[in-house]
Amino acid sequence: MLVTLTQIHTMGADSQTKTILCAKTPELIATAIADRKPEQSQTDPKQHSQHQLAAELSQSDSTLSGAQFEKVLQTCSSNGGSSLAHDAEVDRKLKEIGSATPILPSEIGTDFNFKREIVWKNVVGFLLLHICGWVGLHLAFWRYCDYRTTIYCEYRAFWLMYASGQGVTMGAHRLWSHRAFKAKLWLRIILLWMHTLAGQNCLYVWVRDHRQHHKFSDTDADPHNANRGFFFSHIGWLLSRKHPKVIEYGKKIDMSDLEADPLIMFQKE
Repeated sequence: MLVTLTQIHTMGADSQTKTILCAKTPELIATAIADRKPEQSQTDPKQHSQHQLAAELSQSDSTLSGAQFEKVLQTCSSNGGSSLAHDAEVDRKLKEIGSATPILPSEIGTDFNFKREIVWKNVVGFLLLHICGWVGLHLAFWRYCDYRTTIYCEYRAFWLMYASGQGVTMGAHRLWSHRAFKAKLWLRIILLWMHTLAGQNCLYVWVRDHRQHHKFSDTDADPHNANRGFFFSHIGWLLSRKHPKVIEYGKKIDMSDLEADPLIMFQKE
């Protein structure tokens, strides 16, 4: 059986390659089966269940995972032999699913009419955090504290900032989000601890959001969509509720590698 597919390889953000149908699939399938021209029986009882499955899958506004795709093929194989009519039905079903599955950023886009809901507890929390920082600097440099206390506190603060920064950039970003290198257990424990110091949510959520950002960059499925402005993409996205597309497509990000790591799941809990 000849089935023409379009493969999209996600680099960095999602380390595992998946077979996904996109809007170009109908065009490719039509080319592949142009010479077959099979004749299908109008009374074929198999067509009803196949039409049902195709309609069910085509209504889903999401990517088609490898497991779902295998399920479609297995269903088709169990309902018919290797006849040309059966092959054509499989191709037609794949054509319908592919045309109704938006996976490219250009197919998701940005809805500029969407109104975000502000999370006021986050706004107040960030505001208080920065006020405390400015008060601390004022007390340290305007001689409200002994100079030795200031030097000691600044020394510790510098190394804590450096460690937490490495936990985010080297750990959450390069190691766990992009899998740019491998690390032994002791290094993973240290990086996980340093990431916890940063206070940038748990590692699991950080990695999921970053992989999603790369996979659906500058769309409504991107947690910090740059099309919504400089402030939103850096700070505003932390102060408002997520767009429904962020929630929907976030559930489809492959996180199996992190879910298999007991240390990361312990920090998540």
